[in-house]
Amino acid sequence: MKKIVALSCAIIMTGSALLCAGPGNVSAAELKVGFVDLRKSFHEYEKAKRMDEELNKFAEANQAKRETMVQGITKLRDESELLSGETREKKQKEMKAEILSLQQYDKESRQILLEGQDKLLGEVMEDIQKVVAAKGAEGGYDYILDSRNIMYAAEKYDLTPEVVAELNKE
Repeated sequence: MKKIVALSCAIIMTGSALLCAGPGNVSAAELKVGFVDLRKSFHEYEKAKRMDEELNKFAEANQAKRETMVQGITKLRDESELLSGETREKKQKEMKAEILSLQQYDKESRQILLEGQDKLLGEVMEDIQKVVAAKGAEGGYDYILDSRNIMYAAEKYDLTPEVVAELNKE
């Protein structure tokens, strides 16, 4: 959390310094600045929605398989309680093996989900960055900022709807 706050402060200070310094002797009135609500762009991007749905389906399927595995372990435990001696020990060993299998399955599933989330974030952020860069070049913008680092801006400088429209065109 401290890292995020420190990074946000650094971004704000860098952005402020860039705006104050500006390119050469250009006044602030001559700068063309816009902003994009990155969070909104991300959540309204259809590709991000599709990728998120796929991750959710994967998570649901994993949960269903996990529940089946837990039911099997519970059944083994219940059966072992009714047994005694060598048969009981055999059931308990079988149950321990199933528990280990469940733990391994959980670990692998979490890893796959994390990798999927990383891929989703990386691809979507790259797409947004490309569109914003193209918008900046086409529109002659000096700066396009993330709205999270802006304390105030008039709505006329909000490029989010244009960015989302461009993202969803592809």
